[in-house]
Amino acid sequence: MTNLYPYLSFDGNAEEALNLYKEIFNGKIEMIMRFQDAPFPTDESDKNKIMHARLVFDNNLIIVADRMRKNDDTKILNVQLMLHLKDEEKTEIIFSKLSTDGIVVMPLSIQFWGNKYGIVKDKFGIDWMLDCEMKN
Repeated sequence: MTNLYPYLSFDGNAEEALNLYKEIFNGKIEMIMRFQDAPFPTDESDKNKIMHARLVFDNNLIIVADRMRKNDDTKILNVQLMLHLKDEEKTEIIFSKLSTDGIVVMPLSIQFWGNKYGIVKDKFGIDWMLDCEMKN
């Protein structure tokens, strides 16, 4: 099964947006991970910002995050598309096809949260994040 999730990026106000969407959609915040929780150096001003949060409502999922100040790029769109998969081979095939004539922003690799994850900007400039649940 493949699911497509909108991934909304914010300039430091992701938590405010998350709480508003929770109220509007009567949703449930499934998880919040802050930049201070990550195993890489983070600027002091970014530590309490949201690195990844999930809001579930009905049969929907919205993912939100703040952009890190050091990676601030005014050309970044506020929406990326996240494919959540459970098949590693299918993930690699899709990533490869999206990479054709595109740019690999982050190669597919096992991440600290346990999933195989990578980012690619396709030839049309659309950012795709692929997140594959690894079998335990």
